[in-house]
Amino acid sequence: MMPVNRMVDETPVTAAGLDPESAWWLGVLTGTGPRREAALARLHELLVRIARAEVARRGPRVRITGPELDDLACQAAADALMAITGKLGQFRGESRFTTWACKFAIFEVSAKLGRHFWRHPAVPLDAGDWDRLPDRFGLDPAQEAEWRDLAAALRRAVDEELTSRQRQVFRNSSTGCNAPPCCSCGAGSGACGPSS
Repeated sequence: MMPVNRMVDETPVTAAGLDPESAWWLGVLTGTGPRREAALARLHELLVRIARAEVARRGPRVRITGPELDDLACQAAADALMAITGKLGQFRGESRFTTWACKFAIFEVSAKLGRHFWRHPAVPLDAGDWDRLPDRFGLDPAQEAEWRDLAAALRRAVDEELTSRQRQVFRNSSTGCNAPPCCSCGAGSGACGPSS
């Protein structure tokens, strides 16, 4: 039978069943002193890189930019480092240590983004959301002028009369999201977007 990944199969395994790099990480991180501190700093640098890449990937979709995005990545990396050091004994060696550790950074970014939107629930309706409304309401091209007047009045009412929470519910219901707002994008846990 041909191996799925030759590099994994060719990696020398230590007596504990770990690849040498993973064994080194575990040995140093379970120890004490300056070697452990240096390894923690090196691991933190790796986690910050991974967290920054993850927030950069998700950032445009969740409309967070600049220093707030970088701060979120640094917080996620620090929390991931704490979780990793607390769970070293749970590392089973089924993957490389760095792969296992990166999973924590990605998870922490996801959790931080989700908490961010629970604390900052304002959901602005952008032009794309408003442009999808005619299709959602089934208007044809002959009603375009009427639609524009109606949309302008509706936009004014939504922006001026509704609370932040009401705007969020309006956005979810008008764009086809049937779930309560609970996912990291603030839109809902179900399939969001215009329904076909």
